[in-house]
Amino acid sequence: MRGAMRALIILAVLLAPKISDAEPEIRLPPGTRTDAQGQLVSGRGLRDTSDFVAKELVRRGITAEQIGPYGVRGIELTRFLSRTPSTPWLAIHVLRTSGKTLIFFVPRAKSSGTP
Repeated sequence: MRGAMRALIILAVLLAPKISDAEPEIRLPPGTRTDAQGQLVSGRGLRDTSDFVAKELVRRGITAEQIGPYGVRGIELTRFLSRTPSTPWLAIHVLRTSGKTLIFFVPRAKSSGTP
């Protein structure tokens, strides 16, 4: 029994960096949850979620260009394009469709090391 507990603790310690890497480096609005499809669903509307993300980026010292909010074909969208090279994400998209406000982190492309 002690061996199994020790193995579980070691496994948790080894996996901890992987779990923390998957979490976004900025706080998300209160009430944000992950739905059954693995999407981040905000508990707030588009404007409130966009304002929260914008303030959080400023608080963290992350320079980002905000585009929107704007509407296209029944979808409302705000985009935050990172101008800080150290962020693991290139953009954050806050999207409102079908009564849901979704948050997407667009990963930064991995550099191939070739020019």
